[in-house]
Amino acid sequence: MKFWSSVLGASALFGLRAAAEIHERQANSDQSSNYIPSPGSSGFYAGNSTAAVTFDQHSILLDGKRVMIFGGEFHPWRQPSIPLWRDILEKMKAGGYNTVSIYLHWGLTEGKRGTLNFEGHRSVTKFLDVAKEVGILVIVRPGPYINAETAGGGLPGWTTNLADRARSNGTDFTAAWTPWISQVSKYVAPYQYPNGPVIAMQSENEFLSDGVEPENPYTYGHTDYMRQIIATMRKNGITKIPITYNDFWPSGRYASGAAKVDLYGWDAYPLGFDCTNPSIWKEVDSYMDTWHQNVNPAEPLYLAEYQGGSIDFWKGSGFDACYNLVNEQFANVFYKNNYAAGAYLQSLYMTYGGTNWGNLAYPGVYTSYDYAASISEDRTLTPKFSEIKLQGLFLHATPHYHLAGRISTGTSLSSSQQIFTTHLATPQGQNLYIVRQTTNNNTARVEFDLRVNTTAGEVTLPGLALNGRESKIIVSEYPFGKSLLRYSTAEIATWATLDGEDHILLYTSNQTTTTALYTTPAAKPIITGSTSIKTTSVNNTIVISGPAPASGLARVTVGKTSVWIVSKSWLAPRLWQPRVSGTNGNGRYDLSPRTGSVVVFGPYLVRSATIKGTQLALVGDLKSGTATELEVLAPAIVKSVSWNGKAVPVSKTATGTLKGSIGTKDLTPKLPNLKSLEWRCTDSLPEIAIGFDDSKWAAATKTKTLRPAEHQPLGGKLVLYADEYGYHQGNLLYRGRFGSGATGVKLSVQGGFNFGFSAFLNGAFLGSGQGRPESDPSGGTDLVNWSLIIWASTKTGTQMTNSKHPEGSAVMSSLEVETLHLGSSLETLMARTRKILFEDPFTRVVSWNSSKTDASCTPYVGINKAGIKAYKTKFDLSIDQSTDVTIAFKLDRDPNSNYRARLYVNGWQFGRHVSNLGPQTVYPIPEGILNHRGQNDVLLTIWSLDSVGAKIPTVELVASPAFASSKEVVRALAA
Repeated sequence: MKFWSSVLGASALFGLRAAAEIHERQANSDQSSNYIPSPGSSGFYAGNSTAAVTFDQHSILLDGKRVMIFGGEFHPWRQPSIPLWRDILEKMKAGGYNTVSIYLHWGLTEGKRGTLNFEGHRSVTKFLDVAKEVGILVIVRPGPYINAETAGGGLPGWTTNLADRARSNGTDFTAAWTPWISQVSKYVAPYQYPNGPVIAMQSENEFLSDGVEPENPYTYGHTDYMRQIIATMRKNGITKIPITYNDFWPSGRYASGAAKVDLYGWDAYPLGFDCTNPSIWKEVDSYMDTWHQNVNPAEPLYLAEYQGGSIDFWKGSGFDACYNLVNEQFANVFYKNNYAAGAYLQSLYMTYGGTNWGNLAYPGVYTSYDYAASISEDRTLTPKFSEIKLQGLFLHATPHYHLAGRISTGTSLSSSQQIFTTHLATPQGQNLYIVRQTTNNNTARVEFDLRVNTTAGEVTLPGLALNGRESKIIVSEYPFGKSLLRYSTAEIATWATLDGEDHILLYTSNQTTTTALYTTPAAKPIITGSTSIKTTSVNNTIVISGPAPASGLARVTVGKTSVWIVSKSWLAPRLWQPRVSGTNGNGRYDLSPRTGSVVVFGPYLVRSATIKGTQLALVGDLKSGTATELEVLAPAIVKSVSWNGKAVPVSKTATGTLKGSIGTKDLTPKLPNLKSLEWRCTDSLPEIAIGFDDSKWAAATKTKTLRPAEHQPLGGKLVLYADEYGYHQGNLLYRGRFGSGATGVKLSVQGGFNFGFSAFLNGAFLGSGQGRPESDPSGGTDLVNWSLIIWASTKTGTQMTNSKHPEGSAVMSSLEVETLHLGSSLETLMARTRKILFEDPFTRVVSWNSSKTDASCTPYVGINKAGIKAYKTKFDLSIDQSTDVTIAFKLDRDPNSNYRARLYVNGWQFGRHVSNLGPQTVYPIPEGILNHRGQNDVLLTIWSLDSVGAKIPTVELVASPAFASSKEVVRALAA
């Protein structure tokens, strides 16, 4: 490795041409003639369309201006506390996201066929109103199928009883989904850009095309189905924005042909979901640009879903381990590789995951849908959020990225064969060099020099370094405002023009910086904030070199240009660039330097900024119990600063910023000790009694089903699939009677991965069984031999990819059953607020006055036999409305104890706890579901699958980190 001294490095950089090869530009040819419009579309190709939303091979254009679509996925229905939608969207926008992608859940909205309920957390218009107010663009994805690790992939449970196969062009299935897509389209239509935030709407999701698998009888009629969805969207008003598609790999499905969409995209999850080995990475993908050029070169590269985290499964490692797999290092390396491939639309799945409350989850996953995302389930910001924020701000500040074509890839530009470089350049000579290690398996530091192009020729930049799994974007000939950065070994965070002066913010990680700035001969550099940074001047170029300060800001001012140099570790969690409120019209969605902004350093979060006369009014959040230095780079008119409405004493620093201090007291809430509370309990399985009245239950009388041959009953005369009788989720109860001549019964009980069941005869416990994790390919079905009169079973959800697969079923043979009844939550018996995918027959109304109470009547003592017991308590909270803190229930888990618990908070199910499977033990409850200023009712059921019974030694409340917050005030929700 060759090292350069500061003096030699500076003298070698002033436009001197190195002897090594200079890379010539590849053709950046116009692909517009290759674009074929979607059949029936009004057209959205730039230059051939008058729409406000257009695109070409380089980017989306809004009102004719190029925009980087830097998006993230958020499912509003996984956060049923509606006021928290704004909090999440404001955090996303502050973090550099200008777009949110949302799945809409048909199954949650139409629990009973013909009854669409768009109230509450199912409201499309409410979410779009909030997005418009926040100023964040929206991509709407209503399916009908969405996957999303949710029950049935978003299809209603009743579709399992249709004669047609799901996701086909069958008459009955078409009639089923048409009202859903029609109504969603009508709701979305008024919000199409420029009248609202919606810039695209997706048809279907991750879908096969006709005959792509000849051996698969299900892949026919798909083209008609896709074409029908697109036509229905357009018929109901979706005509001003492109209709898109998300392929599950870049195969080109629906990028052409009779069901072609306007804009084609695909998803990618390069590290997969093996959270058990988080240190093991797969290599970086190198196929994206090649596939893009093969499939749809006339359109911009659209990553409709790119891995933003990881799912976890029952008996998994937990989301802490998943975060270690897809942490900020992953975001740094893999996302920058996307930009090397020319991704101009990118949506990270997930950015906020939320919770599988009720029965939202498909059988493979548990209650938490944290997803190891950049915003945690409790809405706290992770280090990955800070890394992504730096990338988003840079891309919004670099519009020429969209016009940069690939020049070269490989190791030839670096002095080290361990460094892989992708060189992008524009026809105007602006260059971006994305550098990473050639293999992800090398976690050691590598130092290297890099050859870059400038208008004066090729130069060699010395002293760069990558610390193991790290990537950097190095630039040359970088324009900002009226200034031009010749090159820099530091990375660019963002820039702004204030009072006619251009400010560019550079950051470094564990290396010195060498930065060259074009200037005039008379300009004299002024250095403030550092004694280690030096400058030299040669041929109208100022070269800045030296280390960034460990904390704080260093500034080099040359005429009307200022270069700010900071350490990445100091900058990433502290940097915010809010657009100044009052931006007219659709400028609210613009995160580029085209719109006025200020640069803020210090707080945990800055939500907004407004200049009122000479005062800068900032709104945001602070960590509890901390004193924070607040530093602001703002126009000269700003003389004072306020924080959440209170004046902050500030003074001007040597670097020209305004600086003050803001802080909070310790806001950690005092939580009640649940063990010291009074508990009440009751038997939650009275159905096992011989005399129990089941006359109002559904009678299982069907002997035939419309399901395909592979899903016909395995035996017996009755069809016992729960869906056939309107029961689609949650726990199920079966009661059967037979004559005295019976000698035995063979049961085949099927409930999906990780389900459980218990069998009873005349009230006596016979035994239990459990399904196996998704990692076990034979999981999902257990065959047992029992004589019985009743058994309880969990239906863990409907499979996503095969909705006809029976979940919650049984087969009874070798026995003449005289009568059989089912009990659970019917399509028509749902609480209006929570609605379908919530209810459960075991959630007894535990009367506070008539239920039992004594020392044994607590979950800490538990149940002493097989069966189900319900426990209830209540407590008050008194948390100030300006404190943002998420309270969670923590339940012990004994892997050797076979019990299952359900947690209900004020009527909402927010915990499915399976002791022997795990891994979840902490169940966050959103504010609003949990009343932070008043009484809360808690119901906990324990289902022991063993005759010895079960208990939960620890049930306690725990608090996430607390913040002094400016978020919307949250009121308690009705159940």
